[in-house]
Amino acid sequence: MSAAIVAVVGYTVWLTYQVQQDLGDAEAAVSDLRQALNGDDAAARDRAIADLQDAARSAENRTDGAWWSVMTHVPLVGDDADGVRVLSRTLSSVATDAVAPIASTVDALDGVYQGGRIDLAAVESMQEPVGRASEALTAAATEVQAVDSSGFVGVLDRRFDDYADQLERAAVSLRSADTAVRVLPRMVGADGPRDYLLLFQNNAEVRATGGMPGAWALIHAEDGRIDMARQGVAGDFPTADTPVVPLTPEEVEVYGKEIGVFFQNPGFAPDFPRAAQMWDAHWDRRFPNVDLDGVLALDPVGMSYLLEGTGPVTVDGRSLTSENLVEELLSRPYLELEPEEQDVFFGGAARAIFDAASTDVRSPVSLVDGFERAAREGRFLVASFDEEDQALLADSRVLGELAGDDQRTPHVDVGLNDATGSKMSYYLRYRVTVESMSCENDRQQLAAQMTLNQVITAADAAELPVSVTGGGVRGVDAGSQVVSIRIYSPAGGAIGDITLNGRKVEPFEQNVRVKDRQVVTVVTELSTLDDAVINWTMESGPGQVGDGELGVTPSVVSGIAGGVFRSSCSS
Repeated sequence: MSAAIVAVVGYTVWLTYQVQQDLGDAEAAVSDLRQALNGDDAAARDRAIADLQDAARSAENRTDGAWWSVMTHVPLVGDDADGVRVLSRTLSSVATDAVAPIASTVDALDGVYQGGRIDLAAVESMQEPVGRASEALTAAATEVQAVDSSGFVGVLDRRFDDYADQLERAAVSLRSADTAVRVLPRMVGADGPRDYLLLFQNNAEVRATGGMPGAWALIHAEDGRIDMARQGVAGDFPTADTPVVPLTPEEVEVYGKEIGVFFQNPGFAPDFPRAAQMWDAHWDRRFPNVDLDGVLALDPVGMSYLLEGTGPVTVDGRSLTSENLVEELLSRPYLELEPEEQDVFFGGAARAIFDAASTDVRSPVSLVDGFERAAREGRFLVASFDEEDQALLADSRVLGELAGDDQRTPHVDVGLNDATGSKMSYYLRYRVTVESMSCENDRQQLAAQMTLNQVITAADAAELPVSVTGGGVRGVDAGSQVVSIRIYSPAGGAIGDITLNGRKVEPFEQNVRVKDRQVVTVVTELSTLDDAVINWTMESGPGQVGDGELGVTPSVVSGIAGGVFRSSCSS
């Protein structure tokens, strides 16, 4: 009997060791694959994929047998064994059904965009493998997310959660890629010429959609060829006597008529499709002979991501890189150049980056990654006026749309707007967190906190040029900044008490709802390095028992300002 027990334990230990070795080999293959992709080494890439498939398949086979099934029912370690089996099975599926198809599209990227023209046939050839990979990753991510890892022993808990997070991020990226390859041919003129207004959103003067649109370009696309047909600045569009589009009473109460009067202000609301309607109307008044097919937006942080694919560009003798672009566009010009020179420099930078992205791209993979990252962070936004494009883009992150009632998902949004008339947002830092505290009657009780500060003292900031500080023209002392913060409850929900630095405040527009979402405005002045802390409570709408989504205006700091917060409901 003792010999049998020893044999059973020995075999179990050996099998577990073998699976661990397989998963370690798979992890090493993933690292090799990343290096090969970054180095554009096709042979190394193919070897890494083969190694990944072999290791993942071996782990799947070892954990798919009767012996491992028995282990999943053993007290204390059964859930761990089941987690390893799910990990192995999904990893094998991802390696075969996702990584391999995607790898087949990498070589084609080199020839997709050259000389200012997109090879439409090449893009269309990617639709099947990208779609297949997206389905496989989404299925794997869904299976892994269903596993409760809270009871796992040792390092498995952390490593399984890391795997689940990476898988979910990859699935989101592939869904975006799937959308892109399906809508791109249409948007670049496969069915006829298209014209788009491209806005460069200046994060140094924050707007809820990203930043003040100080510069713009007209992009003409036809049969895959893309040209920058015209450039200009916000001042090219005269102030309207009345809103350029009819505003709802709620929009007037929350944002004021200014949102529809000034070209710089449609981004007051964190709803890019609605803002695009207003920019389109401004365009029609100024350039009635060119009908727009959509509006695009990109901020300097997003532009810096693109330079990782194109390499540095030179403007007026200055080398702009992915590392220095934000400072070169959002800080230095205001310190060294006159206003008219600033406009020229901005335009030159936009032209240089556009030309680099449409000619000799150093790394097509990195360029695509740059666009995907910019879209993921809300820095690259797209509003098409074509109904078929809109259907293809539905639920895509590039829409930048303020969500309405989304069934199980409670949405919380925080939009920031500069109220100083300055470029002090370059020194603004903020972060927002939301936590679901309880679940009662199919509604979640939420608690949120936002901290803000500026990373320069008022005394030092007061020494900056008027073009940065605003010079106190709007009643704000030079060196300080006033920020308007709009909080949007989940659809059908409500916002409770709000405190600023521990003191209860009465916000503006307490009873206004946009898309059935209560909107309140809190205004705070920042003049020190110390944090201003805003706390508030909320209730979700009925039936919103799933994980929630937090949307926050992107800042001058790279990264995603929002994210997902976990549900406190059991179902």
